[in-house]
Amino acid sequence: MKNMIKEAPNVAQGFFDLAKSVKQYSPLDEKTNELIIIGIFAAHRGITGIGTHVMRCMEEGATKEEIIAAILLALPIVGITDVNLALDKAMETIAIVEAQKAKEEKVAAVS
Repeated sequence: MKNMIKEAPNVAQGFFDLAKSVKQYSPLDEKTNELIIIGIFAAHRGITGIGTHVMRCMEEGATKEEIIAAILLALPIVGITDVNLALDKAMETIAIVEAQKAKEEKVAAVS
C-alpha cells in the first residue's frame, strides 16, 4: 500500500473509502470483522495484510487463540502451505504486539 499511496494517492484513497463503506455496512463488531479479514488474507496469501489486521484485531481485544483459529479455518479450503505462511506472519506480529504491551506495562509500573 505504501507505493500505491505514494504513486497513486487518489486510487489509494478510493480503496480506503470503499473499505470504510464496507465496514460501516457490516453489523458485526470490529473484532469479528478483523478476524474474518484475517481469514480472507490467509486464503489469498495476503501476508502483509495479515500483519496489519492481526494488530488491529488485538487492539479490539482478540486473543492469540482467536487469531490462530481464524487462520486455521482456512486450512481445508486453501491447504497447508498458505495456512502456514499466514500463521507464521500472525505469530510474528503477535509477538511484536505482546512485547510492546509488556514494555508499556513495565514503563507504567515504574512511573
